[in-house]
Amino acid sequence: MRKLQFNLNLQYLKEKKADLVPTLFTEHQFQLLEKKLTHKYLSPSEKNEFSRTISRKMKAIYALMGYQEEGILIYGENKMRKDRVDRGMKYLQRFSRKFKNKHVLISGSFLYSKDYNDIDVFVVSKYDKDDLKLGKFHINYLDEEVYHSLFFSSLQMLCLSNRRIRDTIVTEKITLDTFLSLYQELGNDLAGEFKGVDKTLREFLLQAAYLAKRDVPDSAELRHEVKSILRTKKPLELVKKMVVECILLGVEKETFSTIKKLIKSYQEIIQEYPQHENYYKQMIEPLQEVIALAG
Repeated sequence: MRKLQFNLNLQYLKEKKADLVPTLFTEHQFQLLEKKLTHKYLSPSEKNEFSRTISRKMKAIYALMGYQEEGILIYGENKMRKDRVDRGMKYLQRFSRKFKNKHVLISGSFLYSKDYNDIDVFVVSKYDKDDLKLGKFHINYLDEEVYHSLFFSSLQMLCLSNRRIRDTIVTEKITLDTFLSLYQELGNDLAGEFKGVDKTLREFLLQAAYLAKRDVPDSAELRHEVKSILRTKKPLELVKKMVVECILLGVEKETFSTIKKLIKSYQEIIQEYPQHENYYKQMIEPLQEVIALAG
């Protein structure tokens, strides 16, 4: 199985711009290609244009070069450790044979960090199965809906894959309600020093970036942010600032009634459970700040 790389080297692309524009790409198309390679936010119309024109041109180029849409593809190689890429490719070949005709990916800290606990292998399947451990490998089963999730949007930026990954269009329902619910869950996990708080925090950071219309972080960036936040003395204070920023940047003011309802709910809980007053007042603070700043 041949190593294929559909990622382009951005620096090389810029050096060859004079040969590509306007012969192959328009100036606008070239800018979209740059945005895609640097994982910057693409609007729905830009995504459609990329899929409709640029992707087709790239597919034709690969066809002329003799590439096929099969083999091992590397996404985000510039952030990976060379020795891990080589090992990961061998592992992926092995699991591709084990899970025949399935989309298999390897991602996680194994690819880019000196220290890692296990090797994450993701298998996309029609059937819902429990995850399992095979020695140093953690097998994660994902159903096909994952292709439209925020999780996969992040995972695909830094991984080894036995199939070409199409442009991800997130259809997962992510709203102010889901974000505030996750904020409450994260607040509880941080207060109770819950062992799985890092997983909740990763999901929170993904939703915050998405709602604020920022670039979704890849797995390496997520890991760095999670570790940086959790090593501080007051991680909840950082989370609260993110809540304010995210809502003000990405949420329509007309939906702020949800925030007011949540504030009222917290105030009622304080009346019922005065022993937890300090905690709930902390949770209310960023919500009240949003209302005040939004006028």
